[in-house]
Amino acid sequence: MLWTNTDNSGGNFLHQVEREFDNSDGVTIASGYVSLDIINKFYSGFEKIAANGGRSRLLVGMAFYEGLSANKLTLLSNLNKKLEQTGRGSGVFVSYNGKYHGKVYHFQNNNRSNFYIGSSNFSRSGLSENIECTVSIPDDETQTGLTSFLDFLFLPDNAVAIDKAEIVVPGSSEYGRRISLETLDDLPKYDPATIDKSLLPKLGYSLSRVADKERSSLNVYFGKGRWSRTTGKVLARPWYEVELIANREITSNSMYPKGDFMAYTDDGYVMPMKTSGDYFKNIRSRGNLSLLGQWIKGKLQKSGALLPLTPVTQDVLDAYGKDSINFYKMSDDKFYMEF
Repeated sequence: MLWTNTDNSGGNFLHQVEREFDNSDGVTIASGYVSLDIINKFYSGFEKIAANGGRSRLLVGMAFYEGLSANKLTLLSNLNKKLEQTGRGSGVFVSYNGKYHGKVYHFQNNNRSNFYIGSSNFSRSGLSENIECTVSIPDDETQTGLTSFLDFLFLPDNAVAIDKAEIVVPGSSEYGRRISLETLDDLPKYDPATIDKSLLPKLGYSLSRVADKERSSLNVYFGKGRWSRTTGKVLARPWYEVELIANREITSNSMYPKGDFMAYTDDGYVMPMKTSGDYFKNIRSRGNLSLLGQWIKGKLQKSGALLPLTPVTQDVLDAYGKDSINFYKMSDDKFYMEF
C-alpha cells in the first residue's frame, strides 16, 4: 500500500501510524527528524508498548549534529527515561556515527511485522501535511533486510541513548560557542593592501574535490562523535575543525609549502599554518585546528552560502561563487591566502 498524504493516493500516513500504535506490541521508528507535537501525540503509545513488555524504540538521526530545541530535547529525554526503566532495549536514541536521514517504521504484533519506508519523517509535516511517499513492505526478503538494517542503526557503535549524547540547543550559549568566530580576532592583523598578489606565483587548492564527501577533512564535524571522560557523553567534533589534504599533484609543485609557514589572509589575518604527514600533504592551522576552519567556514557563513552545523557541499561553494583556496608565495615561509 501507498500513503502520500493526499486523498487520491492513499491518504495521510498519520492515520496508519495511529492504527499501528493501537494494535502493536513492539515499535521501532528510525527517522531523520521528529516534531514536538507528534512526540506528544504518541508519547503514551511508546510508554504503553514498553510497559506491556514490548520493545519501544525511537531513533532521531539528525539531532546529534544539528541539535534540538530545548522543549524537544526535554520531552525526548523524559520519554527515554521512562522507556529505559522497562528494559528490553527500549529508549530514545540518536545517531552519532554519521547523519541518518532515512525513515523506517517497524510495528510488531505477536508474529506479525509491518514495515513502512519512504519520505515521511516522524513529524506533523511528514505524517500528514507534506506530499510524501511511503509504502508498506510485505515481502519477507526485504523485511529481513530492514530488520538487519535497523539492528545496525541501533548498534552501540552507531547510536546512543539521548541522555548519553551532548545535544546542542540552537540559540543557547553552547550553540553560540560552537559557531563562534571570535578566535580569529586573537590573530595578528595586517593591511591586505600592502600585498600585491599580481606579482606573486599562485598555487590553487580545489575544495570541490572534497566538498561532496560528507566526512571529508572539510566536514570532519559529521564524523563519529568522541566519548568524553569528563561528562561520560558522546561529543561532536569541533564544528570548525578542518584539515585539508593535498594530492601528489599539488604537493609535488615547487611552490607548495613544506613545514611551518605564515598565511596572510585576504581579509587581514596573519595565521600560523603548517603542512605535515606523508609528502607534507596535510594542510592545517598551527596550534589550533579550528582556525583554518573558522576562516573557511566563516567566509561561507557570512556570505549566506552555509548554514551553521550543515555540511560544506558543492552547492554551498557554488552559492559562494568560489571553490578554490589560492596560495600566493611570498617566500618559503610566507604565503598570501585567498578564498
